[in-house]
Amino acid sequence: MRERKQKRILEVSSSSSESQDYDSSYSDPDYVAGTSYQRSSRKNFNINPCINNPNQATEFGSSRRNSGVVATRRRRILRRRPGASNKSNRGVFSKKRTILSWMIDLGIIFEGMRVWYIRDKEKIIEGTIKRDGVRCNCCHKVITVYGFEEHANEGHVKEPYAHIYLVDWGCHLLGWIYYKGLLRPEELARCGFNLVEPQKDASDLNDDACMICADGGDLICCEKCPSTFHPDCMGMKKIPQGEWLCPFCICKFCGTGGPGDLHECKQCQRRYHLDCINSPRQPSSPDSPTKFCGKSCEEVFSEIQEKHLGVRKELADGYTWSLVQMKLDRDPHSNGEILHEITIGNSKVSVAWTVMEEIFMPVIDRYTGINITQSVIYNRESNLRRVNFRGFYTAILERNDEFISVASIRVHGTKFAEMPFIGTRERFRGRRMLQKLLAQIESALRMLNVENLVIPSVPELVPMWINKYGFTHIESNLMTELIKYNTLMFPSAVRLHKSLVTHAAASAVTKTDEANKNGTGLVRGKGFEKLAFFDLNLEPPKEDDDA
Repeated sequence: MRERKQKRILEVSSSSSESQDYDSSYSDPDYVAGTSYQRSSRKNFNINPCINNPNQATEFGSSRRNSGVVATRRRRILRRRPGASNKSNRGVFSKKRTILSWMIDLGIIFEGMRVWYIRDKEKIIEGTIKRDGVRCNCCHKVITVYGFEEHANEGHVKEPYAHIYLVDWGCHLLGWIYYKGLLRPEELARCGFNLVEPQKDASDLNDDACMICADGGDLICCEKCPSTFHPDCMGMKKIPQGEWLCPFCICKFCGTGGPGDLHECKQCQRRYHLDCINSPRQPSSPDSPTKFCGKSCEEVFSEIQEKHLGVRKELADGYTWSLVQMKLDRDPHSNGEILHEITIGNSKVSVAWTVMEEIFMPVIDRYTGINITQSVIYNRESNLRRVNFRGFYTAILERNDEFISVASIRVHGTKFAEMPFIGTRERFRGRRMLQKLLAQIESALRMLNVENLVIPSVPELVPMWINKYGFTHIESNLMTELIKYNTLMFPSAVRLHKSLVTHAAASAVTKTDEANKNGTGLVRGKGFEKLAFFDLNLEPPKEDDDA
């Protein structure tokens, strides 16, 4: 047990064009944070995970408890960027966000570039690049890249970027996206590993914040890893004597750290002994004994990878939604369909990050300087578990290839999923866009047999979530489970959850699934008409027809 002290920042040098050295009174000099991207045959890229304008950062850290006195908190949690009402920002907020516009903004393609749709080395149709699609020469209309493929009578292929040919540069659009867009040093740096190392002269090697609430104060330290916890957050009535191991350093089944090696589940990230998983009470697939802690986690992972990840799902009125995740490496033996899926999925993650930058002020961890929002979107791993964001997916709502709403999701087995970030672009607010995306997210989670959706709420909005939208405070039995997992939390925020297995919810999702199967899209009747507005920064719109 030890008490953390307030410490000044350690200034970290930067080699990234995105970064800028700065000083702040909110960091921990015991640690040096950096990021590195490791890929075979490529150089590591080390960057400072700080932001361009430190005055606009949203910092979260700890209160300091000394002799029972709680110091004044200085936090600005999940602030929203100035909206379109700010004249200087109108151009940024009015821009269409598509993969093509992302490439145009990077300067790797240009509006007006000639393109062909090629199939079997034969030119089928011609057009020119625009920010929001391709201007087809046959109808002189700007259509989506998928619409351009349909004009070529190749709509069944569903790989437009692999068949659109950049005439002036003599290459296909898919390869140009990969080599010129995704392999840029700045992009590789965002995909990096959040390496957090103690300074050479550091006397304390443990984290400064509680794994459960992300706050500081009197913390109990794990003997095997840097993780720290408040005894109250762990539900401890007294401080354990002798060696104490945290939930992440013990087997989830037998509750001990030994004997034998511990393996980490690929889905829920809990650890386990092979002997425990092979016991009759914990059946597991014999084909993957060291990847998953049990059949349920294996099924959740397989379902996401095979039926949801990278799949462009069509809804009514031209809307689509997809679930993507940054994948750093690709198998050189993968077929063209897989390469198209990975490259476009990675590109969507990059565009989703520009949307999150537009919506939210940067959320910076005060101890490490890590950009939390960016790390979540790029599902970046770390050696410090509290800032290890492996396993996050990005859900995206689009219309005609234009990004509208974005959410971050991580599934912790079948017990619960967390959603720390969700937002809609300024120009689409007040049109029920979050409800459209949320309806699909909840439907997908129910298909995975996930029981609860957990969010962090701003304290002032807790009564609204409870009274208007059916959320409740975390129940004791769910909290007992939640403290065993690595979840993202913000100091002074309040955890709420929504059950996904109620009778009414099950009825609603059945209607939605049937509607989607029939091609009619989202259900607007009872069940989804007044879904909770999952924007943690703004008061929800009035419940009228335009909400």
